[in-house]
Amino acid sequence: MSYPVIFAILGLIALAAVLVRMALRKDPNANSHQGHNHGTGDGHNHGDTGCGCHDEGDAANLRADSSEFHAVHHGKDTRGGCKFDPAEEKRARFLPKPKIDTSNLPAPDKRILAAHQGVTIAGITDHLNVLSGEVASVIRGKSVTIKSRNSYAKDLELALAYVEDYYKALGIPVKRVPYQVRGKTYYNIEAEILGTVDPKKVVIVSGHLDSTVGSPWSVENVAPGADDDASGTVGVMEVARALKDHKLGYTIRFVHFTGEEQGLYGSYKYSDQCAAAKTDIVGVFQMDMIGYCGKPGNRVDIHDGEDRNGSHDLVVACVRAAAQYKLDLNVVDTHNHAVDNRSDHAGFQDHGWKAVLISIEFTDDGFDPNYHTRGDRVSALNLPYMVEIIRMTIAAAADYAKIQN
Repeated sequence: MSYPVIFAILGLIALAAVLVRMALRKDPNANSHQGHNHGTGDGHNHGDTGCGCHDEGDAANLRADSSEFHAVHHGKDTRGGCKFDPAEEKRARFLPKPKIDTSNLPAPDKRILAAHQGVTIAGITDHLNVLSGEVASVIRGKSVTIKSRNSYAKDLELALAYVEDYYKALGIPVKRVPYQVRGKTYYNIEAEILGTVDPKKVVIVSGHLDSTVGSPWSVENVAPGADDDASGTVGVMEVARALKDHKLGYTIRFVHFTGEEQGLYGSYKYSDQCAAAKTDIVGVFQMDMIGYCGKPGNRVDIHDGEDRNGSHDLVVACVRAAAQYKLDLNVVDTHNHAVDNRSDHAGFQDHGWKAVLISIEFTDDGFDPNYHTRGDRVSALNLPYMVEIIRMTIAAAADYAKIQN
C-alpha cells in the first residue's frame, strides 16, 4: 500500500473520531442513565418506561455549560446509572469504615421524642399524594393537580406555591431565591429559623423539588416522582414543622432546589450564592429518595464522599440519632464516592462545606426499580420506613443546630 493511500486512510479515521466527539458533546445524555441496566440480572431498568411523547419547546436550548456556575463545580455525573456509580459501590462495599461510637449516648430528649410522634404515615401521605399528582389540592384558591414537577413543566409553579404556602402556614419566614440558567430565571425555596445563640452559623436541611421520567430536558407533562424526590421534599417539610417551636443555637434553613434533574442547577447556584455571601454553613443534610425500601432491614445510606471536608461528622450525627432514639433503621456509612456529583449535596462539598446525602439503599439489588419512570408513585413507597428516616434527620439536625434548653 502506498504512503499517500495510508495517509488518506489515517486522515479519514481522524476525521471520524472528531465527528464522534462533537456528537457526544452535543448530547449530554450520551452517557446517561436512560435505558441503562446495571447488569445485576434482575432485569430492572433505570430509564423511562412510560414517559410517552415530549414537547421539547425551548427547553432543549437551556442545558447549562460550565460557564454557568462557579469553577469549583464538576458538573452532574450520570455515568454508570445516574444516581450512583455501581462500580464504585461494589469497590468500596467491604472496605473498612470508620468506627462510630454509640456507647455513650445521652438519654433521649423528650422534645425530640414528642416531635417524632408528630411525624405520621397519614401526614406524609397527604403531602406525597399532592406533590406526585395522586390527588387534587386547593392551591391559592384553585383546585389543581400537580401532574409533573419537571423543571420546564407548568405544574412546577404549583409545587413551588404549595411548598411556599406550607411554610407560611407554619409561621416560618420563606422566600423564593431566584437563579438564572441561559438567561432564564428559575427559583429555589428557602425557609429559615434564626438561631438564638450564633445565628450566623447555618445548618441546611434540603431536598430537590423537581422530577423527571427520564427526559429531563423535555417538557414532561406527567412526572410523579414520588420517591425522587417528593419523599425528600416532604422530609424537609416535616423536619421544619418538628423544629419550628424550639430554640436553636444556630440558624437552620430548609431549602428546596429545582433543576436537580437537569444538572444540579439549583443547588449549584444556591451554593454559589452562599459562597459569595460568605455564609458560615456548618453542615448540610440533603434528602434525596428516602421512600423506597423493597428489602428487609430498613437500610438507609448516608454518603459523605469518603469524609470529604470532614463530612463524616454528619454521618456520625445520623448514626447516633438513630441509636439514641431506637429507630427502626440500619444506618449505613457508605464512605465511598458512588454519589459524588450526583445529588444536591455536591455543590456544598465543592465549596468546602460539610454535606451528606441521605438516601435509600444505593446498591443494584436495593435501588428503586421505578426510578425516573411513571411508576414512581406513592403506592410503591415504604411509608413506615420513610417516617423513621425523617425522625432520624429531625434528631440529627436538632443536635447539629444546637437545640437549646
